Amino acid sequence: MNEFDNESLERLFGRGPIRTLARDEPLFRQGEPTTAIFHILRGRLRMVRHLAAGDRMTIHTGRAGELFAEGALFSDVYQCDAIAAESTQVRVCSKAGMLAVVSESPATMLALLEQVTHLLHHARAMRELRNIRSANDRVLHHLHLSASKDGTVVFDRPLLEVAEDLGLTHEAYYRALADLGRVGTIKRMGRRIQLIKSDYVKGPSTQPG
Repeated sequence: MNEFDNESLERLFGRGPIRTLARDEPLFRQGEPTTAIFHILRGRLRMVRHLAAGDRMTIHTGRAGELFAEGALFSDVYQCDAIAAESTQVRVCSKAGMLAVVSESPATMLALLEQVTHLLHHARAMRELRNIRSANDRVLHHLHLSASKDGTVVFDRPLLEVAEDLGLTHEAYYRALADLGRVGTIKRMGRRIQLIKSDYVKGPSTQPG
């Protein structure tokens, strides 16, 4: 796996300004001109797409240590809102500065391409999930995609946010979890959910490519 090492991050972001965001504060809005790429120092940033029907979909959540909005390099405007999911701090690299470094380093280009590709795969998987009409099936399929090899899912964010990502009200999401627990498909302990092995092995074993 290609990753940005500390030296590359320092070259890109070492002298960049730092922005601090309160919870629910936007870093940028969908449709604004792209000016920068970000390195998340602490907190979480949600990438929220506004759909034509008026719905919202979280297509990615960036976490501390990750780059954010790399796709801005290849677009004139930001394609999503970026909203702080909690108190968050980012360091800023200008779009021109990032392009200059990428043009000089094939390894950096490959690492960036891998991250953008991963983001696109995740966005496609979330869109496919939202097309599943049954709330129970939608929730179960998402759990399969999110599970570790032993069938465990541990969410690092409120389940209310998970419900929104899936296009469900929190009432519908909790009801689906209760239904799945009642029939023995899952066991839930707060944000930790265990898929029952006999059912888990029937689910998808890999994320959509």
